[in-house]
Amino acid sequence: TTILLYEERLMTFNAMTEHYEEITVCRKPALFTSIRIKRDTIPDGLYAYDVRHDDECRGIPCEIAPFVMVNHWGTIILAEPLELPDDGRRYIDEDTDWNYAPLDGEDTANHKPCTTISDFMTAYAH
Repeated sequence: TTILLYEERLMTFNAMTEHYEEITVCRKPALFTSIRIKRDTIPDGLYAYDVRHDDECRGIPCEIAPFVMVNHWGTIILAEPLELPDDGRRYIDEDTDWNYAPLDGEDTANHKPCTTISDFMTAYAH
């Protein structure tokens, strides 16, 4: 409930009406936006996390968590949950966990990057 109280006070947006960039997070396809997304607008079967950037404000994503208050870099949405440590925060290894390009592989050779929740669900939801 604390997260919901914070979210209500912050400027948040409807997941279904926004446009995204398709990226790769922890070797999984993900949608990214630099805005805060209202969690109650995300369809069942999708998972949203906030991303925190570095304290020096160099634009380096450094942490994934259910909610980030300070240094919010953006929101990511995935078709499957990420494994998070017991404290609920995953520190990002820039070399292995974060790629601004869409997932690359056999199944994605002719794939047009998704820019909406609907496109993403069609391509990746189980």
